[in-house]
Amino acid sequence: MRHLGRSLAAPFAGALLAGCSLTVPITRPTPSGPSFSDATARPATLAVLDERAGDETQFHVLTGGLAHAKVSLEGIDSPIAFLAESLGKEFAARGYPVHVTTDRSAASDLQLHVKRYRIVSRRSSGFAPWESMHQFAGTLTARSLSRDIYAYFYNGKFPVWSMKEVFEPCYDTPASILVKEIASKVNHAMLGFRSGDTVVADLAKKAAPKDDQDNGPSWEILELGGTNNPAAMEILKRYAAHKDEFVRACSFSAIGMLGPERELAFLKERYAALRSMDKYMALAAIGDAGDADSLAFVKSQMGDPLYHDEPGMQYVVDLYSGR
Repeated sequence: MRHLGRSLAAPFAGALLAGCSLTVPITRPTPSGPSFSDATARPATLAVLDERAGDETQFHVLTGGLAHAKVSLEGIDSPIAFLAESLGKEFAARGYPVHVTTDRSAASDLQLHVKRYRIVSRRSSGFAPWESMHQFAGTLTARSLSRDIYAYFYNGKFPVWSMKEVFEPCYDTPASILVKEIASKVNHAMLGFRSGDTVVADLAKKAAPKDDQDNGPSWEILELGGTNNPAAMEILKRYAAHKDEFVRACSFSAIGMLGPERELAFLKERYAALRSMDKYMALAAIGDAGDADSLAFVKSQMGDPLYHDEPGMQYVVDLYSGR
């Protein structure tokens, strides 16, 4: 899953730029484990409504050296149907009594108005990594209530022997993380299902032995973010200082899911000290606070040279700035 640096060279370096084609088989997102059980919880129906317009209707955007390549995503005929199905499975896996539909005529308790749901993929040259930016922007409504929902994940991979090496880190993993983000933020904003302290403790226990493994306890970290239990926050903050860049990035994503409003000083401190994908995700977590000052801070990063040099930075700033 880890992002590989631009300086690497390999026998496969020149593959898939202009004029080439590739089919990426998309694996369905991996749902979280069970984390909630309450027979008295009130069931809810969430309607996922496609309100993308103009250029936003293009789900997979190719830029840089990939601009003239042909890359097709196998397994996603309708992005919004794919998203709704994936959210439904994520809610069910957690134990949330939430039914998800795309039927505009169906009665629903909440409505998720999708403004952006897309993947931007980029490769500047055959000697650079394949980078993918997964993005979501929408508005969650319920009666007179309204809340903007953003989700973002960046990852990259330098293909050494085969283009198949980019499938999991650049497509499958970020797609799964984005679904967990959206589900968690919908729950945090309006549903209010919360896992108990025992679930938090069990996830932390499962995470600990994986510290030295490749990608560390990334999935446990993301599930901690989805518990909607403040007891998970200090655990996530510790992992935000992990030695592994991808683990740090997942930790910031999880903090954004859990509710970063009281952690802005911590996030800004970490953001200032970082430079790559973990920096982008720390900035996304700041934006997840959703208040005017936090969103203004994100927008102000257009003045950072990284905004002009790094697509991972540019796309997170633009997403949370409404661009």
